[in-house]
Parts: sequence; C-alpha cells; structure tokens
Amino acid sequence: MATITLEIGKKNKKGVHPVTFLVCQGKNSKKRISTEISVADSELSSNGKKIKNVEKAMIVERMRRQLEDRLAALSLDLAGRNADASYIVERITATHEDIDFFTFTDEWLKHSTIKGAKNYATMLNSLEAYLGRRYLPFSTISYKTLKGFEEYLKEKPRAQSLYLGQMRHLYREAMRRYNTDYDQIIKNDPFLRYKVPRQVLKKGVRSLTLEQLLKIYHYNGRPHSRAQLARDCFILSFCLMGMNSVDMYSCADKKGDTIRYKRAKTKDRRSDEAYIEIVIQPFIKELVKKYKGRSKVFNFSERYATASTFNQNLNKGLKDVGEAVGINGLNFYQARHTFATLSRNFMRFSKSDVDEALNHVGTLDIADVYIAKDFSIINENNAKLIKAVFTPPVENTNPET
Repeated sequence: MATITLEIGKKNKKGVHPVTFLVCQGKNSKKRISTEISVADSELSSNGKKIKNVEKAMIVERMRRQLEDRLAALSLDLAGRNADASYIVERITATHEDIDFFTFTDEWLKHSTIKGAKNYATMLNSLEAYLGRRYLPFSTISYKTLKGFEEYLKEKPRAQSLYLGQMRHLYREAMRRYNTDYDQIIKNDPFLRYKVPRQVLKKGVRSLTLEQLLKIYHYNGRPHSRAQLARDCFILSFCLMGMNSVDMYSCADKKGDTIRYKRAKTKDRRSDEAYIEIVIQPFIKELVKKYKGRSKVFNFSERYATASTFNQNLNKGLKDVGEAVGINGLNFYQARHTFATLSRNFMRFSKSDVDEALNHVGTLDIADVYIAKDFSIINENNAKLIKAVFTPPVENTNPET
C-alpha cells in the first residue's frame, strides 16, 4: 500500500525550507508532490520536523488529508495493478482542468485489450482534424463540442455513430478512473444530454437473392486461385449459419461433425461467451475436408498471417467472382446476411431461431435463463435450408400430369 509522508526539505538559496509530500509505493518507487509552501527556521519546531506557523500548518494538513482521502478511494482500483508512485501521484493530484482527452485515450489504449483499438486511434485523428489541435481538456467537452464534431462527420454516418460512441465510452472510463466517493474530478457528463446518433442501416440490402447465391455456388474458377478460395469460403460461411471469417480462421474445436466455438465479435460482451455448436452438414463435408487444418478446423491460419489478411483476400477474391457472375460489390459478409434472409423469407423460420443461428443475444433474455441450450433446433433448420437451396428441382417426366 502506498504511503504519503510530509517532508521538510533542506534550506535553499533563499534561506527557506520547501515543504513537500513524499509518495512511496513499494521499496523503490517514490515521487514528491510540491505544496508550493516554504518555511523559515523560525517557523519550525526545534527538531525541524514540525511547522509551528499555524496558518501554514493548517494548509499543509488540509492538503495531506485530501491526498490521503484520494489515496484511500483509489486503493480498490490499485488492487492487483502494477502501479508505480508516478501513476499514483497523477491520479491523486489530477484536476478536471488538467486532464486531456487525447493524453488519457493514448494511455488507456496502451493498457486496454479492447477490440478495434485502431478505430479509436482513427477517431482521435479525426477529432484532431476537427479541432485543429491535439489537445482537449475534459472540462471543455460540452454538448456544443459534440454537436460540432457530429456536424463535421455529417458525410460519414457510420463514423458519426462509431466515433461519438467511442468518445462517450472514453468519457465514462475517465470518470471511473478519476472520480471517487470522496472527490468528483470530472464533474459533468455531457453525454447525459447529448445523444450519440444511431447508424440507420438499410435492412436486407446486403443479402443476395437465391439466384445470385446459386450463381456463386456454380462458379468454377482456377484451382488454388484466390477467387476459388473465396467462393468456397462464401459457401462454407452460408452453410455454417453465417460464420464470420475471423471465426473460420481461428476455430480449433471440432468433435465429430460438430464445430464448437465462441464468436470472436461478441464473446467478451456476453455471459455465455457467445458459444455455439454447428453441425457440418453432408453437403459441405468435402469442402471442410479440402481446407482441413493441422491444429485448427480449417487451414486458413496456415495460409495467412492474420484473420484480417485472410478476410481481405476473401473480399479481393469475391470481387473477381462477382465480376464473373454479374454481382457488383460482392463481399464476404453477404454470406451471413443471405443466410439470415433466406432462413426467414424463403424457409419461414422464426426470427428468434434465425437470431439464435446467427449467435445473437436475441430478445428472449429472461426465457434463456430458464431454457437449457439446445443447438439441435437451429442445426435441423440449417439442414432443411441447405437441402431446399442446393437440391436441384426434380423434372416432371409424367406426361399425364
């Protein structure tokens, strides 16, 4: 536990002793806090360790109590954290006016494991371009500031929602870090009044028609080409209930004909860790075998250094596939949208079953507490969908009908 000790320094050239507080954390980590108060010899006790001047002594004691209170409030946050004296001094001496949004975010990103850190960095660059400087004290972040940044991003609706949502998250993170039961360093929250704009998605626009999906299925490119790999992965994703490329890249748990994994996008935000079990239907067993990995279900991590590189190559390959079959702007995520749309509109599966197949949280949270998880329902639906989509119609050879 860190300690705070009053120090009366040696006499300086002006003939007075500077008064400081020494913060010690562990054996080797120390940091001093200046009180900006100095005392003469006549203002000290005979042993030189106490201040006799009543007014100065009261000011120093008030400062000591405030620092002790902040340190006590900080103790829970410090538990299990490898914090040095410099970090502690920064926390217990911070004021609203001193804390810079950019500096805080840069430091927060260094220690955060949040996905999408690159998006936060891009947000900072965009905010800097709007402000014309890379400095923004928390005390100056107001409703007007946020509306101005929103207007600056008006041609980028996705960025409006994403960047301002990130600012809200960071503002609340700073409040959690600096505010205590004893002291409210960041006093005002402009996000109580300002509402982050929601990105309005055009529903269904990413979904392909059944005819377009079959065009991709019948595409036959050069063996081992990027386009052929992209086509195969598109069909795999559709038949694995819209499995994302990052999960296809990283999944490593397969028992019999069942792939078991936690969806990377949402596993850190859900109590069930977004766990799902998907049965490999007979229709795609040859494709699964074709791309079998040594240590993972698929060999994509052996072909590409990162999941991001894998996804980029899939979309480049699908661009070639799209040009060949007449589908503009074809991308990998459309496999997931197409699975969802055909499951609902073509097969008439319930929305809740489609939600579960997509590994979404859904809207039946309370029911989920009582109902044991059974993945057989969505896998049976998936088998019906694949059969209906990819089984060619039987020709009528009876002339009497």
